[in-house]
Amino acid sequence: MNDILFFETEDRQINAHTVDDIFEIHHRLYELEDLLPANFMRISKSAILNTTKIFALTHSISNSLVAFQHSRKQVYVSRKYYKLLKERLEERR
Repeated sequence: MNDILFFETEDRQINAHTVDDIFEIHHRLYELEDLLPANFMRISKSAILNTTKIFALTHSISNSLVAFQHSRKQVYVSRKYYKLLKERLEERR
């Protein structure tokens, strides 16, 4: 579980992303929200993020993007969840 960067839906399929791999998961995102520990957070309609793996959060007029430690993978944060994510990251400091 600690290796997972984020979960993402793609073509009705849920994938768990690690630094090097992608694994298919047989749960829906709303089910994962209930099963995952507190360090995981919903960041869009189609993604759940491991907040302990965040390297950078960038925000521009058109989008918000999360970059991960030791990985080139990135995931978008919706406007609805951006403020909540930023607050969660500030609490971690």
